Amino acid sequence: MWTKQSGMANAAVLAAFGQPVSYQQRAGDPFTVAGILDKRTDEQRHPDTVYARLFVALAGFMVPPDHGDEVTIDGAVYTVFEVLNDSAGGCWLGIREKI
Repeated sequence: MWTKQSGMANAAVLAAFGQPVSYQQRAGDPFTVAGILDKRTDEQRHPDTVYARLFVALAGFMVPPDHGDEVTIDGAVYTVFEVLNDSAGGCWLGIREKI
């Protein structure tokens, strides 16, 4: 019951606040997935690059996200360095801007 309600909350948040981002896995063509960019993390405070987190729904992926995948958001390209799944089908991706 709780997982279903959490999944519905994830979907509602992504529908309200998500933006389309281009996602490129190591194999295959890039595709668009909705994501919520969070740049308010401690990681983003490094002076040499931008670190952020991106929330996505795993249902938007044929193959789960993985380290080394690339995400393009508003023209900036980021590399995935961390993948944290939740039990309701959501996923936080730790991303680092490519310079």
